[in-house]
Amino acid sequence: MKKRLLLFAIILAVVLPVTPFVFSFFRGYDIHTEMCYGEAPQNTMDIYMPKGIEGETRGVVLFIHGGSWMGGDKNEEALRCRILASRGYIAATMNYTLRTEENADSYTVFSVLDEIDAALDAVKDFAALHGVTVEKAGVSGYSAGAHLALLYAYSRAHSAPVEIAFASSMAGPADISERSFGTDMTKRIATLLTGVTVTDEMLESGEADELLASVSPTMHVTPSSPPTAMIQGGRDNIVPPSNAQVLAETLDKNGVAHDFIYLKNSDHSLLQNFFKHLSYYKLLVRYADTYLS
Repeated sequence: MKKRLLLFAIILAVVLPVTPFVFSFFRGYDIHTEMCYGEAPQNTMDIYMPKGIEGETRGVVLFIHGGSWMGGDKNEEALRCRILASRGYIAATMNYTLRTEENADSYTVFSVLDEIDAALDAVKDFAALHGVTVEKAGVSGYSAGAHLALLYAYSRAHSAPVEIAFASSMAGPADISERSFGTDMTKRIATLLTGVTVTDEMLESGEADELLASVSPTMHVTPSSPPTAMIQGGRDNIVPPSNAQVLAETLDKNGVAHDFIYLKNSDHSLLQNFFKHLSYYKLLVRYADTYLS
């Protein structure tokens, strides 16, 4: 009898968290793939459009893939797009210009923020062609994509094509500084993102402070920054957990609403605490329901 009760409890623990997502997939949406939003080769996106929303106002969630700003693909965000589209929101996942050996001399993260602008504009126009008005958006990402989502939400919200209603981050670099990454990694990331070769001397003299601040989401947080959802692994050896902790403290000091899911035993993949990982998807849906409706 005890074994049966234990088995029943395990089944409930597995099934209940995912049931709302499984059944919501049957509500219907169309997927429009390889939509161009700009002139660069990687300026393509997939848009997940719920059916039967013509004549309505709907929010959009734009997802940005990870890959250390040098790799990855929009298809990695397909599941999260499906979850949001099945809830009646427009969802989109974008490719963006990646840093390569060929463009290393001209690449900066700021041009990628311009591409996010263009992607949101394109989603808004695409929705209008289908008789749907878009007034609010959430920006979300994983790893490097989360960094881009946070940096955009905090530094570009005032000029975005639509109101940025919330941001969400999965293991995103948020504090590009020696306290979070150490000296060598800070130099490497700052050089990659700004196009300026950052040296030890620049760090020691404070000459690099402005550069680091320009690419650190935490440095752009103000009391008017959008609400933020975060998930971070405690054993992440790629993006140190201190990034999320510093961001949470900064948001708290500025009175910005936020939720922080900490997976003590997870690495950068965030998969070791599976059920708590699923709670992030519920949180993402709650943020959409709260801030996009």
